Amino acid sequence: MTGIHPQAGLTTGDADEAAMKRTLASRAAETYVLGSAEKIGTASRYEVLPLDAVTAVITDVAPEDAIGR
Repeated sequence: MTGIHPQAGLTTGDADEAAMKRTLASRAAETYVLGSAEKIGTASRYEVLPLDAVTAVITDVAPEDAIGR
């Protein structure tokens, strides 16, 4: 993912990559997303999944720092 945004969800800048990631997530029992600080609060052009469709987001950002980004 290139973006993890509260409203836009999980996004990427490539349509084919977004489609592939949606397919992989749909076939997985659980989906975990890795997101570094620069990805939190940003959105790219193509939606992959809404945030509520993943099991968890693993990041280096403290929860209190991510609110309101």
